[in-house]
Amino acid sequence: MNALHASSSGLAAVFLRDGGTVSSEQVNTLSAALHPFGAHAVAWRGGPAALVRRTSASDRRPAAAGEGSPILFDGFLRRRGKLAAALGLAPGEADRQPDGALFARAWTRWGPDAAARADGEFAFAAWNGPARTLVAGCSPWTAPPLCFHVNGRRAVVASAPRGVFALGDLPRRLDDERLSNSLGGFYGDPRRTYYRDVRNLLPGEMLTVTPETHGVRRYHDPAEHVRPGRPAGSVPAGHVEEARDLLRRAVRSALRAGDPAVLLSGGLDSPAVALAALDVLAESPAAAALLSFTSYPEPGWDGRAPAHKSADERPLVRELAARHPALDARFVDAAGLGFDHLLEPTIALAEAPPRNVMNLVWVHECLRQARAAGRRAVLTGEGGNLSFSLSGHERLAELLGAGRPRALWRAAGAPVRGRVGATRLLLGRAALPWLPPPLQRAVLRCVRGRRQRMPPPFGAVHPGYARATRLVERIRAQGGWPYRPLARSCAEAQLQGHTSAMRQSDARAVKRALATLHGVALREPLNDRRLVEWCLGLPAEAFFDRGRPRLLARRVLRGRVPRALFSAPRGLQAADWHLRLTRALPGIRATLDDWRGDPEVAGRIDLDRLSRLLDTWPAETPRGVRDHPEFPLARVGLGHALAAGTFIRWVGRGYGKPPDEPAPDRS
Repeated sequence: MNALHASSSGLAAVFLRDGGTVSSEQVNTLSAALHPFGAHAVAWRGGPAALVRRTSASDRRPAAAGEGSPILFDGFLRRRGKLAAALGLAPGEADRQPDGALFARAWTRWGPDAAARADGEFAFAAWNGPARTLVAGCSPWTAPPLCFHVNGRRAVVASAPRGVFALGDLPRRLDDERLSNSLGGFYGDPRRTYYRDVRNLLPGEMLTVTPETHGVRRYHDPAEHVRPGRPAGSVPAGHVEEARDLLRRAVRSALRAGDPAVLLSGGLDSPAVALAALDVLAESPAAAALLSFTSYPEPGWDGRAPAHKSADERPLVRELAARHPALDARFVDAAGLGFDHLLEPTIALAEAPPRNVMNLVWVHECLRQARAAGRRAVLTGEGGNLSFSLSGHERLAELLGAGRPRALWRAAGAPVRGRVGATRLLLGRAALPWLPPPLQRAVLRCVRGRRQRMPPPFGAVHPGYARATRLVERIRAQGGWPYRPLARSCAEAQLQGHTSAMRQSDARAVKRALATLHGVALREPLNDRRLVEWCLGLPAEAFFDRGRPRLLARRVLRGRVPRALFSAPRGLQAADWHLRLTRALPGIRATLDDWRGDPEVAGRIDLDRLSRLLDTWPAETPRGVRDHPEFPLARVGLGHALAAGTFIRWVGRGYGKPPDEPAPDRS
């Protein structure tokens, strides 16, 4: 892989717990394993420990180290000025410090408490020579991927599994529980990787390893940052301006990565990010224009999409750009690219199968064009619906639970929606969450008009594999879909959402893979820690009132975006999925036929079900199960199954034998 740009980086650390000495050959092996993340290596070796970091050739920041106690940093810091002031650094001195050096100073001053005091998106590994202790951790809320393996002889921490496996004494074997979770559409235990004996560190967690002990602790608990609920009518004065300021600060930190671009849709989140970026760029006359990239269906698509979805968001984006001339809006149809465009390189870098394969097609093309235009930072609107643009519907359940019927009726927007509309909203959003979970599921089945299948209908897991790995039992026990009770408050909804996001540990690896392949830094300002925790402290009425959801986002954007943006249907990315898959059907059939001869794939993926889907493939884009009973499998499951099969083959024949239960007889 040759995409070794400024955004690429990765780290690894090894600690020989049995008292051995790390050799230079082992350091070189670790460094070579991380080569895809950067051409330039920095390393430290001393007795039983070694730390290695790979960066791009243009990013020659050395490992920050004290006497016998080095630390390696991967990622970026926000609000550097606040951290520098706490360290007693003069502004000019702080400006000359790269993020890694600034974090190392914080570590020297506060030790492990530095991870909680620093603000940003980062991972780190630190060695304490005198105490013979290895510490590694990830920043709160969101962080680069970091995984590890610890046994009685040694511990290895790395940005990717390839670093853990590099020393050669741990076989690369698939974790069947994790893989069956993925194939069944369930995230499950977020600490499990796709490999046995290799675990993830989650955002806000820290690993400590000594010769005798090791353990993971959560040093930042999201639940501890939910402030006690404020009484009605207590939305802080000036909260809209404060939200705008926090958003600008988050974007300003993100723009340190280089000239920006933004992935722009017709929703509320990415336009808010784009407008904040325009405000920040306006502070510098020499700043480059803000490029935006918006996807739309390629020519030849039949135009069929659900009535409540917008498949082509170009008109809204064009109107937004007309209001803001400094926004250079560009549109991407990824015409002619297959559904599997760059799929194998993405899998090889992420060492995991990506889930939403159809969306990756246009994301790859947008990032390619951004890099070709000289942009090194690409901003997204990820995470907004859990903070800045929270719908707030859960406020109705809060009011019902508090026994406040008048406030509930007013909040439901009866004067605006009418009695029928308000009543329906109350039944669905206020009453339903208070029913026992079995009744919740029964009501949802009736509303959806179809029987909920387990595993979910978009999963292509082999039935024998699902039974052998006890997939359904684990989904029930761990509260997976549809067994997770509905939230009864806005804070509960936010925490559920963030917990679910943390479960998607493979998404962090895919994000790194995308950044590495295209040489851009992917930044998510709406996941900014300060913004998220501030939103957790707002009362529910800041997000929902009088039948209107997403109030905070609407108020922040009011007067700066087209009014149509507030009433437009939700965007539908990759609306042309049927066209791309139809074009690839002969190749997909050949792939499935080939996989039947490979027990590693055939024992895990339901190839018969996929073949039946191809035999009944619709002539036009289905819009739901009424058009085709296997719509969820066609829309989501097929692409993910093909990614999973490609991943299994990539790992290699002979690793990760499936459980002993035989597959059903196909004769």
